[in-house]
Amino acid sequence: MKSMKVFGVLAVGIAVGVLATTQLEWLPKMKANLPQTVSSTVVTSSPQPAKLNYNPDVISNLNNAFISIAEQAKPSVVTIMTNKVIKSTGRSPHGQNPFGDFFDFFHPPDQQRERQMRGQGSGVIVNEKGYILTNNHVVADADEIKIMLHDGKKLDGEIVGRDPRSDIAVVKVDSENLTPVKFGDSESLRVGEWVMAIGSPLREGLANTVSAGIVSAKGRSLQLAAVENFIQTDAAINPGNSGGAMINLYGQLVGINTAIVSQSGGFQGIGFAVPINLAKWVMDSLIEDGKVAYGYLGILPQPVTEKVAEALKLPSTKGALINEVTAGTPAAEAGLRESDVIVDIDGQEIRDDNHLRKVVGTIRPGTRVSMGIIRDEKRKNVTVTLGDYPENLSAGSEPEKKDNYNKLGIEVADLTNDLMRRYNLKDGDEGVLITNIDRNSDAWQERLRAGDLILSVNKKRVDSVREFNKIIAEFEKGDTILLRCKRDTRRFFSAITVK
Repeated sequence: MKSMKVFGVLAVGIAVGVLATTQLEWLPKMKANLPQTVSSTVVTSSPQPAKLNYNPDVISNLNNAFISIAEQAKPSVVTIMTNKVIKSTGRSPHGQNPFGDFFDFFHPPDQQRERQMRGQGSGVIVNEKGYILTNNHVVADADEIKIMLHDGKKLDGEIVGRDPRSDIAVVKVDSENLTPVKFGDSESLRVGEWVMAIGSPLREGLANTVSAGIVSAKGRSLQLAAVENFIQTDAAINPGNSGGAMINLYGQLVGINTAIVSQSGGFQGIGFAVPINLAKWVMDSLIEDGKVAYGYLGILPQPVTEKVAEALKLPSTKGALINEVTAGTPAAEAGLRESDVIVDIDGQEIRDDNHLRKVVGTIRPGTRVSMGIIRDEKRKNVTVTLGDYPENLSAGSEPEKKDNYNKLGIEVADLTNDLMRRYNLKDGDEGVLITNIDRNSDAWQERLRAGDLILSVNKKRVDSVREFNKIIAEFEKGDTILLRCKRDTRRFFSAITVK
């Protein structure tokens, strides 16, 4: 057999190996005492092909529908290429390529360097004026933005507005004869419905890639943004697909592809998209006002589990349980209390805590709403005037930690028994634990994740947050810091630029 070079040989090898094993198990077992010769010829009839019961017209129509939808939607999807110039002192980061910047580690440690951080994502043309909808993390902090249309034409892009709290951004190009997408209604999406993901995964040469799958779930929360209501899908979404289109079988835009859950960095069957109803609301605010004003209640909600419902004698698990009320907020002024369960707002039923965040967030600040709650087994209504969502609050309505988040884009904590259990760490693990990462940071681009351990900073061992803070305090904006990290059983280096 001729040898061949295969990209991704490990994954292919595993797949082929599994297939070969399965085929071997299907073969009948041979008996050891079979005779050497056969005295008579046995004639057997040929197996009859299985009778398939299907309607060819239905299959043909479905096939043609997918083709037609892809052809209709692809001209509306663009590739977004970004460039950011970073001046740094010290060794340059090697990224995720184990060979690409290998020799950079031999440069003098104090040499002033300038490097370009290139990124790629996708976007969707939403009108003929040149407005393009994408993810905030695709274009955040970019010094230069290039937009490549489906025909290969490249244009300069300009940021109209960004909203980190929903991870939505709007970019504009100056061009004629653009093909805007048709908007759908994400609220009417149903689990099991077919959808397509269109974008530019991995690299420029794979622009306008189309994949298909179904809506796996709705209303998912990943704790990545302040207002979340993600659509989950098994349509393949890979790095570079961020900002691309989720299209239904009517050829309508129903979501903006945003994130994946993966242990490998690649697609593993779980992708997420921002619902178009939310994305369009954010887009309209950015275009009209340059910012998004979110409603704010001032509570820390949590889901109502079956045990909580039983303990509070609730009729169902629907609603959001108030875990904490922040003093001086609209919730506190309206008299809301811990253990109250919010079940509806202005007559709209609240499904869970994530749905509550979405509903409150998309109501304009200053609006008076009637909130139905259950307190001490009794239902009552409370009138609340919503405030303006503070800039310094995270998705859980808690103040963001400010220790290291703004410098390296990460938050760290000392190892405690609780954190070690939560992140499945082992006895003997050392260092400081990464507990949160800014998605717009160099640390995120270098694939650091919550749960990673930092063992050393610039070859200096760290065993506490205090030691970590002391070391990084010596560095200035643009400097590059070399971290020695550990994930599971694997140790690795990661070079991060100070913000």
